[in-house]
Amino acid sequence: MTTVTPRSQVAREARKRDIERHLLEGTERLMGDGARFTELSVDRLATAGGISRATFYVYFDDKSHLLQQLAAHAMNDLADAARVWWSSASRRDPADLVAAMAGIISGYRTHRLVIGAVVEMSAYDAAVGSFYRQLLDGIIAELTDVLLGERASGTLRASVDPVITATAMTWMVERTCVQQVPRSTPADDPALAHNLAEIIWGAMYLEPLPPYGPTTLSSTTPN
Repeated sequence: MTTVTPRSQVAREARKRDIERHLLEGTERLMGDGARFTELSVDRLATAGGISRATFYVYFDDKSHLLQQLAAHAMNDLADAARVWWSSASRRDPADLVAAMAGIISGYRTHRLVIGAVVEMSAYDAAVGSFYRQLLDGIIAELTDVLLGERASGTLRASVDPVITATAMTWMVERTCVQQVPRSTPADDPALAHNLAEIIWGAMYLEPLPPYGPTTLSSTTPN
């Protein structure tokens, strides 16, 4: 019986991540040219990602499965931006929170077409909808840990429920990006980042967002 060695399994996973990243970039290019995800054939998606149709089916069951994996990459980029604040929340520097919001908005603007396709398909594809909620649940869990740490240190009020608050904050930012970013321009993003930070800071500490130094958006270039 043939077994998969740990080394070959690691190599396969690395290859899969590389393919997914190329497919994400290729899919965003196609959608940026005006194509809807539902209109894209497997052949076009595979070609855009630099792989064959046969290779596509080695790694993905179908387009729905592909979209789930593309969403995971996109949402991980947004979570990385949020970690700018999560990793330093204990020092209560408002610039960290504003920078995190700016990075999330910039990341959403970059991946808005793929995330938009996920949100659209979630309405009628149960697998996509469930997977998207799982991605957000993962973000909620990380933010809950941050809030628990803040409460343990005494900087967050004991009356604030970390799970409920993390859930509300996560969905607030997600819904705001989904609704606002496609209707605005990058020039509007700093104000949006500031206002989201103002809401979160006020909810956590019951005080206005303190003055902070210049904050720039993530270096991610919007499509």
